[in-house]
Amino acid sequence: MIERQHQAVPDVTSKRKRLLTGMGLYFLICTLAMVWPGALIANRIEPLVMGLPFFFFWYVLWVFLLFVGLIVTYSLESTGKEQDDE
Repeated sequence: MIERQHQAVPDVTSKRKRLLTGMGLYFLICTLAMVWPGALIANRIEPLVMGLPFFFFWYVLWVFLLFVGLIVTYSLESTGKEQDDE
């Protein structure tokens, strides 16, 4: 029989769990900013931001922040999988 040598495996699961928890909170905050109560805060036309009413700008801003969060999450997840394979 071939005996396998056991290598010390870093605690990847706790790092991944913290990452997923943090990003879950981030996405929850972004989503709440787009619906209640965030929509109540931004429910006005003035000031105009980049020629857009403030309410419309508010939604565009949070959609952009969600997009950035998805990119960050994807890059962190893909680098984590590459490290797990090694």
